[in-house]
Amino acid sequence: MSNLEYYAGIDIGGTSIKYGLADSEGKVLYRDQKPALVEKGARPLLHLITNIAENLLLHAAEDDIAVNWLGVGSPGTVDIQKGIVVGACPNIPDWVGIEIGPHLKDRLNMPVYVDNDVNAMALAELKYGAARRFSSAICLTVGTGIGGAVIINKELWRGSNFSAGEIGHIVINANGDKCRCGNRGCLEVYCSSAAMLNRVREKTKNGMSETLSETSSGNIGSLNIKKLFAAARKGDEMALEVIDETAKILGAGLSGVVNLLNPQALIFGGGIIDGGAGFIETVGAEIRNRAFPSATENLKILKAELGNDAGFVGAGLLGVYKSREN
Repeated sequence: MSNLEYYAGIDIGGTSIKYGLADSEGKVLYRDQKPALVEKGARPLLHLITNIAENLLLHAAEDDIAVNWLGVGSPGTVDIQKGIVVGACPNIPDWVGIEIGPHLKDRLNMPVYVDNDVNAMALAELKYGAARRFSSAICLTVGTGIGGAVIINKELWRGSNFSAGEIGHIVINANGDKCRCGNRGCLEVYCSSAAMLNRVREKTKNGMSETLSETSSGNIGSLNIKKLFAAARKGDEMALEVIDETAKILGAGLSGVVNLLNPQALIFGGGIIDGGAGFIETVGAEIRNRAFPSATENLKILKAELGNDAGFVGAGLLGVYKSREN
């Protein structure tokens, strides 16, 4: 008789919503994703998530996969006791105050657990992925925004009010560009996917390179992160320059985090990391160049092992950790 348990999870991102089913050994049984369409507003997004949750549970029932709860990872500061987004969510308009947990619990008639999306990713990497062999680690996602999660003694450190790990909003330029969070000079302003594309547009005012033009079909407005990294892998100098500049800024910002917490590992995920082109290697070199040698002596810099599945797999695990806390 199988002792496996089964988990359902949803990972809300600024660009897409990933969701799926996994078993207690970390095997993904089903996965899918939909565009988040966050520009339509918070309420339509909540309705979309509700629809996804209902269909996910229907899929589980049709395949005789018994799940006892739903887990959700959301951007922003999440009160995990109440399942409510309580702060710091600049990439989804009007998302602060949304009662994800209570709303879904009422609709689904089952327990629903909600946490920050990168915390969920960190739980998955801690149990099944790159963080499992470390007692301390910082997990980061680099894409639409920059998120972080802190693992200390193999436990998530959420802070005194659930907002630990907001690495993307470390200020690296006191008088810098305005961030969506309302502050100025945040790391996210300079290292998110939007920041990279803006940097390309500035550099192409006098014309695009041949490779970049081919990749974007001659229209800089159609350029996205995947196309930028595709051009870089073909050796496009402008694309490589933007990637290098961005990686060095991110490494500079993270060097202070490494000095502060002295973790055993930094574990990176997200769309920008998936692009390759030497990005994570440049980030690591910059950290080692700037942080104290004692802080980087044994530091491991790794790519998340679960990839795009980490968010929803970790969300599904939230019920496991909640039951332990109780």
